[in-house]
Amino acid sequence: MSALKPSKQILDIAMSMLKDAWDQRGDQAKQAKAEIKRQHKELDKQQDTLVERMVETSNPKVMAALENKIAKLEEGKILLTDKLSQNVKSKGTLGEIIELLRNYLANPWNIYESGTLEVRKTIQKTAFAAPLAYDRENGYRTPQASVIFEFFEKITSKCEMVPPHGLEPRTY
Repeated sequence: MSALKPSKQILDIAMSMLKDAWDQRGDQAKQAKAEIKRQHKELDKQQDTLVERMVETSNPKVMAALENKIAKLEEGKILLTDKLSQNVKSKGTLGEIIELLRNYLANPWNIYESGTLEVRKTIQKTAFAAPLAYDRENGYRTPQASVIFEFFEKITSKCEMVPPHGLEPRTY
């Protein structure tokens, strides 16, 4: 676990990506809220139209049908109002979340070493893709890192400078 440490540059890139994803998620939430408000206004218009028709008619069957339709529209408005009131707030600010994630990704071993049993289990679950395999004769087997640490490793291994002699094999 102590080997799961990305470079500072890779960590900075990951934090920048997190901030961009956070901003996109906020924009999507704003758009969804605007769409719900638009649908609510549309239901209001439909309901007003049906109420006008109901006032103009004297047929009891038509009035009953219009009342049913108005009741269904009212239920739809209540559902939309409920969706609008479900304001999902995150449990922390972006700065707090980035700081926690940066501390974890920078060196999960530090958190594991000083954490409680529950924290240690959580770190193991998030740092490795599968539970640690143990062999009675050889001890712990090579663990498979989680997706994020594999991603950091692949980026680090692919982001190397070209050697001074180039990429072609040497012929001397």
